[in-house]
Amino acid sequence: MMKMPNLLLCLLMLAVLCGHSLAAVPVAFRHTTTGDSKDDVGQFVFEVMQMKVSENANYELVHRDKLSDVLEELQLGAAGITNDQAVKLGNLVGAKYLIFGSDMSVAGNQAVNCRVIQVSTGVFKPVLATMVKDEDPMNFGARLAAQVITAIVKLEGRQSEVSSTLVSKFEIPKGAALPAVAIRVPESSATKQMRPDPAAEKTLEVFLQTHAFKLVKLSKPSQAVSADSAVQLESEEHEKLLSEAREKGVGVLILGAATSDISTRIGGFTAARARVELSLVSTSDSRILASGSQYGTGTDVSDFVAEKKAIEAATKILQESLMKEWAEKLGQ
Repeated sequence: MMKMPNLLLCLLMLAVLCGHSLAAVPVAFRHTTTGDSKDDVGQFVFEVMQMKVSENANYELVHRDKLSDVLEELQLGAAGITNDQAVKLGNLVGAKYLIFGSDMSVAGNQAVNCRVIQVSTGVFKPVLATMVKDEDPMNFGARLAAQVITAIVKLEGRQSEVSSTLVSKFEIPKGAALPAVAIRVPESSATKQMRPDPAAEKTLEVFLQTHAFKLVKLSKPSQAVSADSAVQLESEEHEKLLSEAREKGVGVLILGAATSDISTRIGGFTAARARVELSLVSTSDSRILASGSQYGTGTDVSDFVAEKKAIEAATKILQESLMKEWAEKLGQ
């Protein structure tokens, strides 16, 4: 039985609970590999876990650099941290729970073994998830996320609601006028062979049409614009875009960029990751109404489809949160 080379460290931080209601839980992940690691299976699975946890409205992501800074300050490596050190680390970053994991092999299959540690007591629960032969790694990461959340809930002594509503639905305030919307989100891929197919824009268009927004087409297609210039909101190109949007009666521009790349290959599947950055801009005064970025993952037997699935996954998460932020401003 061959032992997998990857070592994983993931940090989950649970915010203070009020009664039986679940407050937003800050969540941070960290993944490390040994020098002789030959694949990114463990890293990709943990990225899937991160995405799945972030889809749940009970959780919010913490930038991974925050954990890195504390580890560096304490002069601790990612591997081999004891329970006592974990408790100290958790207290420093305001965490209630830490999850440490490592890759291993079970009957020739990929597996992830985790310790879910309660910082206040030092008590931990083990979590083991095994990837069956030819399983889609997206499914594996989702199962691991559900098991980890269930372990936290049990340590907290509450009933599990792992399958609760993921993201609170976007609702338009009563009486609010809906502006016409135009979208420009060019996409690029590190694999270079990616052909034009605006997955982020298509995802946004479906979402906006579902909520009865009027969509306006811009004269210059997104794929004719570089991803770098698309997010430069003070460029000459941006001013021309605003001028065209105003002439066409557009009230809100959704601007951004999407980048994707192949993460690893797992069995017959290609695993891809993507990052989508979006800003909602008022055409009347160039004010940014909401902005943010999100990572996504995707798998498929096709490299092209896997990257597009990753972009779509990131966009679906981000569009809900940004539109909700904007809708709250409309209601004020």
